[in-house]
Parts: sequence; C-alpha cells; structure tokens
Amino acid sequence: MKFRRARTLVGYWSEGEFVLEDYLTAKSSDNDEDNATVVDAATMNLLNLFDEWTDVETVLADLPGYDPESVRAAVTALAEAGLLRSPEQAEREDTLISEWAAWSEEARFFHFGTKDAAYIGDDEEHRAAAAAVALAAGPPPPIFKSYPDAPLVRLPRAFLPLRRDFDEVLLARRTHREFTSEPVTLRELATVLHYAFAPMYFVDAREYGTLLMRTSPGGGARHELEPYIGVLDVEGVAPGLYHYNAELHALELIDPAFDRAAVDRLAFGQRMAVDAGFVVFLTAMIKRTTYKYKHPRTLRMIMLDAGHLAQTFDLVTTAVGLGPFQTAAFRDSEVETALGVDGIGETALYLLGAGRPAGPTDGHPIDMPVASTPYPG
Repeated sequence: MKFRRARTLVGYWSEGEFVLEDYLTAKSSDNDEDNATVVDAATMNLLNLFDEWTDVETVLADLPGYDPESVRAAVTALAEAGLLRSPEQAEREDTLISEWAAWSEEARFFHFGTKDAAYIGDDEEHRAAAAAVALAAGPPPPIFKSYPDAPLVRLPRAFLPLRRDFDEVLLARRTHREFTSEPVTLRELATVLHYAFAPMYFVDAREYGTLLMRTSPGGGARHELEPYIGVLDVEGVAPGLYHYNAELHALELIDPAFDRAAVDRLAFGQRMAVDAGFVVFLTAMIKRTTYKYKHPRTLRMIMLDAGHLAQTFDLVTTAVGLGPFQTAAFRDSEVETALGVDGIGETALYLLGAGRPAGPTDGHPIDMPVASTPYPG
C-alpha cells in the first residue's frame, strides 16, 4: 500500500518535546483528548520520505542502515496516528487543500484545530471545578479598564431617545462610505457609546465576582472587548485618540495629536474611515476571557462577540441618524502601538466608525443599483 504524509500537520514544541498535530483529524466532542503526537528526528526523516505517494519498500531503499521490520512498524504506527494517509483517507484532505488554498495554513489550523471541542457541563459540580481552577490562578481580572492619569472628558447622560420603529432601523442600516462635513453632535456620540459599550446591568457571578451586562451578548458575560475612540469631528470634543471609560461614561485622552492623517495610515486610506466623525478601535482584553475559558475555541467566541458588538453599534448609530461602517482592514500592529497596548494581552480586533451620511438613509443600496433582473441560472 502507498502512503503520503498528511498535508494538514502543524509542528511545535510542547513541554520539552516536539509534536505534530493533524488538525483535520476529528476530535471527540465528549472529551478533550490530546490530538498531538510526539516525534523525534528519525520520525521526521521518515515522514519526509513520504512527501508524495510512496510504498514502504521504496522507502526502505532510502534507509539502508535501518532494520526493515522496525521501519514497517514505524510506518504502521504513523498511519494509525494520522500522520500518514492512505489514498482513501486523503480524499477529504485534498478537498480541503483545494477549497481553502487561498487562506493558507494559518486559517485552516485555526478553524479545524478548534472544531469539536469538549463541552464542560454547566451543572454545579462542573461549575465548582472550573471556578476552583480559575481562582487558583488569582483573583478575577477587572471588568473595567481606566487611565486614571489621563485628561478626562465627561460625556452627557442626556441621551437621545431611540424612538424609531425597530423594523425601520433594521431596514435602514447600511454601511456608509461617504460622509458630509457636518460634525457629529456630542449627544449623538454619547448616546452611541452608552448604548453600544456601557454596562446596562450588573450581575453577581459568585466565584467570578461582579460582571457587567451590555446590550450585546458576550460569552460568559466576560465582555472582553474594549473601545478606543478616534475623535475626528465631534462638537465639543477636541480631536484626538481616547479610551472610552464605560464605568464613568467618559473619554480618557491617550493622544491629542491623533488626526485624519493617522486614520489614513492605520486604515489603509479607506475614505469612510478618514472622513468619518469618529472611529472606534475594538480591542480584546484576553485575560478577561481566558480566566474562565481555557480552550482555544474561545478565540472563536471573542470574534463572534466583536460581530455582536459591531451590529449593535451599527443599529444605534442608525437610530440616531448617523451612518455607520465597519472594517477588518487596518494595520494591526500600528493600531496597537497607537493605542499603547502590547498586542498580546490586549490585541486590536475591529475598526468601526460613523459620521453624517452623504448618501440615502432609507436602507436602499447606497452606491449600487437595486437588483431588478432575475439572477442567472
């Protein structure tokens, strides 16, 4: 029988040993078994000989100094571990490589490596065990971030009424790419930040302390996402880069020199970001989530949370008469430098923004014709 080295292997050091993980191999959702196999230099050399479809006898010819039976046994063990594929096993792998080719190894490893995670029960026994593990690492991380030495701009709490019919707001929501020169009002900014990012309620999470509740869902109420506001044209607020202190409903000044030129650089020149009244950089405070959730699948949850929060932001901005936008295209590391975060414990995740829309606000496509002909096929 011919074998080929699996095309879905990722290698790394783990606890002093080098391991290979086949991320395409299905994991049981009922347990959390390790999917990695420890390998040594001889094993790596053997796998290298199976770069293309090869039988054991051909490989033996390339290994004259090895005992044939030990090589055959090693090949069998590697096949059982999923590091070598038979032709029958390779069909799914070939389909993956073909259909996901544009996204390279990183995307494939993240998606398939975090599939079929074991579920930890939410009964009292499992909850207590998980809480004990968390508390052993120290107290819960703070639910608010603040810059106590930064100049503070307290925002008004005279929020604009959100009285538009909900269906009207849903239908009117569109991504706006062009804005007028009319500034965003202070009450509009305050209303958007409050309803999108501030706590609405607080809950007693027992061992995990007090947690906040936003208008958007957040996995386990961890609410790891932190907003930073780039003020470009807002009445009553000097341009600059601020952190939104959700506890105080205030802006904490980080960089007074932040301007449209900075946005132009950070957002790759996207006009909607450069011309907006304000932009919002969302970061993820990793410790807030990893304190409770230890499985790498949790990173999926953080990204989903960002989507929830962005949709709420879009709906609130639409409700107050502004035009929202959102983009994942920005210079990650430069954004993190501008924010003064390390990109590890706190990492940039999303770019939102809003301004006074220049185009229609009735929900019809802004810069594309309405479809009026049957879709071909």
